[in-house]
Amino acid sequence: MEKYIVVMDSGIGGASILKEIRNLLPNQKYIYFADTRNAPYGNKTKNKILEIVVKRVEKLNRKKQIGVLVLACNTASCVCSKLLRQTFSFPIVCVEPPIKKAVEQGYKNIVVLATPQTLKTNEIVNQYSKNPNLKIEKVSPKNLASIIDSNLKNLSVAEKTIKESLETKEFDAVVLGCTHYHFVKENISKVCKKPVISCEKEVANQVEKIVKIENLPKTKAKL
Repeated sequence: MEKYIVVMDSGIGGASILKEIRNLLPNQKYIYFADTRNAPYGNKTKNKILEIVVKRVEKLNRKKQIGVLVLACNTASCVCSKLLRQTFSFPIVCVEPPIKKAVEQGYKNIVVLATPQTLKTNEIVNQYSKNPNLKIEKVSPKNLASIIDSNLKNLSVAEKTIKESLETKEFDAVVLGCTHYHFVKENISKVCKKPVISCEKEVANQVEKIVKIENLPKTKAKL
């Protein structure tokens, strides 16, 4: 039976994760699922997100073809990962705001950009926010994920929202807690003139390790 690396997000954001995974694993088979019907996830309740995501994963796995599920959405990852791992037997790779990466690089005054639900429920962000030696500011740019989905050919239109979200803040680095925001990394850097830290490579590395452990079949087909 064919097995696929399934990358799932509420829109186009997870495509940035898919790109990095394919760079490492060009001979695997992939399915990318963008749940645009329910986008964005980040402004929904936890129960609604759980209901949506579990149903979508069940449908994607109806032929038992998921080899690895990459939940390429920070909101879905922090809300759904526990239940998904209890429900399904295939490996699941989630995404997290790379705040640990920022701290390890020496930044102590950090803005975390993410959706409201991620900022509310992500354990790692909340844990670092309690560290008295760090200043962690949580910011949710209004409708930024939807703006990105709707303006892929002209992402500069997102700069107004980015500027409005950051112009009153003081910080040394920006951590991206939404995979949609990976598409506007350069725009964020342009607006704030600060380092912008994301998680694509780390997620791809984790998927590569799992694929080797699971020994997923390869294909010679060009991707």
